[in-house]
Amino acid sequence: MAEFILMNKNTEIMVIKQNELSLKFEDIYEVFYSEYAPFSVFQSMKKEKDEIVKELNAWFQLRVIPDYRDNKEELMRGLGVESSEELANKHYALSLSDQYWLKPMGSNITWNNVNYFHNEYDSKEFFNVTYGEGSFRFLSIYGVRSDRFKSPNNTLTGQLKKTWVKINGESYLFKGSCTLHNFEPINEVIASKICEILDVPYVKYDLKHLHSKRQDALVSVCKCMINDTQEIVPAYELIYELDKVTETPEDYYLYLDLLKKHDVPFAEEHLQKMFMLDYIMLNEDRHMGNFGIIRNVDTLEWESVCPVFDTGRSNNSNVSEMYWNFEEGEVKCFTKEFVSSEILPKFFTVSLSVEQINELKDMAKEFAILLKRNQSYVKLFDEQIDRLGRGFEFRIQKFCEIMRQKGLVMCNVNEEIQKCDELFLKKSMERIEKFKNTKIDPER
Repeated sequence: MAEFILMNKNTEIMVIKQNELSLKFEDIYEVFYSEYAPFSVFQSMKKEKDEIVKELNAWFQLRVIPDYRDNKEELMRGLGVESSEELANKHYALSLSDQYWLKPMGSNITWNNVNYFHNEYDSKEFFNVTYGEGSFRFLSIYGVRSDRFKSPNNTLTGQLKKTWVKINGESYLFKGSCTLHNFEPINEVIASKICEILDVPYVKYDLKHLHSKRQDALVSVCKCMINDTQEIVPAYELIYELDKVTETPEDYYLYLDLLKKHDVPFAEEHLQKMFMLDYIMLNEDRHMGNFGIIRNVDTLEWESVCPVFDTGRSNNSNVSEMYWNFEEGEVKCFTKEFVSSEILPKFFTVSLSVEQINELKDMAKEFAILLKRNQSYVKLFDEQIDRLGRGFEFRIQKFCEIMRQKGLVMCNVNEEIQKCDELFLKKSMERIEKFKNTKIDPER
């Protein structure tokens, strides 16, 4: 049996026992500061010990590379490990999504010595196994000479091929695609641009072309969204401890009330704008693991909603051309199953300006341009790109019309003054012309 102290930065949370064969947690010996535990674990602390241990294992399982990762078997074989759990354990189960880690009992090592926010780490081997032998050298950066297992990639979750790389002291996430035409990275870039227009916090994505001995790939690239005092708490951890959860879109109101209770700034506006984006782009993958809140790990304050990220599986990217439908698609909204996208507008109460509406209309052309520019990577014919562009244009127009019908389009004040001035001038000229054409009776 192996014993660890579950840590949050340099705060000791609890002493736990892990089976060295199964890598499952089996017992909790001592609890120090439970409030600093992962949110879901802390929520379970009022239950029996067996239930807490169960929740601890559930937390750890969501920290390892899942079985449904696109290249899971190849990755494990290339790195020479038997399981995702073994890989996570290689370097204290550290992550770039939070500050939790497993400190071996009796060790003097500190978070400052090992965390990936401040320390360099190696990505070369993980990158080459993920994207193909030789792909790392095309980044034109030098790999760090260190243990290949000293890497945040050990705990990098999700389905798509992805890799953390540190460049000039900043951690960047390279993320691929696995759908028929592989234009998820382009969707990420378009989502960034739309979020900028909507004025909602977002993770900025750029495009990168990768080359290896076997394949070329289009990937999205973004910076780490948190700093060394923060953690991401996904929505599913927050909401499932609430009463009356229905797993229907109506849980929107429960979740919003929870954010307001914790004084999360601009909660309603930012949550609605995320769903506006999902409506426009027909995002079918807004599961409750890719939105939530940013929590300060020192003060435990809920600082903000998470910036919008992970919008790749949008614009019918996950279905063949036969099923491309921009009129009424399917999305997720606090649901595990798909629901009609037309459910989302019922939640919209936040206004947009005329300028924002007009800028949104340019995004369809931008989408088509990016598809055309990367045509060899997405493997689409010109006619297919045109069809996707027209479909996205229709989707944007439909959203804009809904916003107008709901009275949620605000005119710019200066624009309104200009309209009034133009109307006043027009009426004045009409009066002048009318006066000119009026015959004056000399007797009067």
